[in-house]
Amino acid sequence: MTAKDEKTQKRRHAIARYLNLSMALVLRDVSSKVRLRFPHVSSFIAAGLLTEKEYERIEKLDEECLNVRWLTPLHWIQQILRKEEEENKPTTSLFNHCITELKIFRQQLRRIYAYDWINVPLVYTQVAAIATYSFFLFTLFGRQTLLPDIKAGKEVDVIIPIFTIVQFLWFKVGQDLMRPWGQDDDDFELNYILDRNIVMSFAIVDRLQTEEIDEMDEDMFWKDRENQLPRLPHTTQSRMLHEHAPKLHSYVAIGEKDEENSCRATCINSSKRKRLVE
Repeated sequence: MTAKDEKTQKRRHAIARYLNLSMALVLRDVSSKVRLRFPHVSSFIAAGLLTEKEYERIEKLDEECLNVRWLTPLHWIQQILRKEEEENKPTTSLFNHCITELKIFRQQLRRIYAYDWINVPLVYTQVAAIATYSFFLFTLFGRQTLLPDIKAGKEVDVIIPIFTIVQFLWFKVGQDLMRPWGQDDDDFELNYILDRNIVMSFAIVDRLQTEEIDEMDEDMFWKDRENQLPRLPHTTQSRMLHEHAPKLHSYVAIGEKDEENSCRATCINSSKRKRLVE
């Protein structure tokens, strides 16, 4: 969809908006952060991702068929692509590629749902919690060392069970990994991801797609293309860093100067400087 007429621009914009809407509907169902931001589906109207007519159509379809709300924008995209194919006749490979990418996007959203639906069994979490807390409590006393020479073994040597505490912390990390969509500071920043996707997608379809490149100017490398190409400049700080240039081959000459950074060095000349180490 490379045309720059208003109709094509609206179609590109609608495709980007529907992709973000479908993703937002999925994240709203699995994340409490996004749920607090968009408590109702109608909240997307004020956000600009949904219109009044589209909201009515989505709600009507959701009443007739449950759990198809997030799929509806993706089917709208298929209809837009079909109209584009009938009117402008794009290449078959390009049309198939768009449909394939749309299918992959839908599969990824469905995988998010599957991750949220299939939880870790409650019995496993309870057993792991009880076992970890009990083990921590028992080792807190069991790993203390008694000194029999001090007051006939009645004085307890106070120590800190470092390894036991580390095991307890790993258990807390596992609990956090079980709920990546929560409101903790270490959970996924889905609101930021959603905002960034909206900005980037609209920038691509509305600005970059309509941007025309000017006549190409002659740059420094073009002017020196017949000579040895200059290296990119360094700042004062970067010049102090030591560079470790990778070797092109397994066997290099010992004691010779490394000339692999030279742009004029060819494979034939470099092979003469190499010898086989037996």
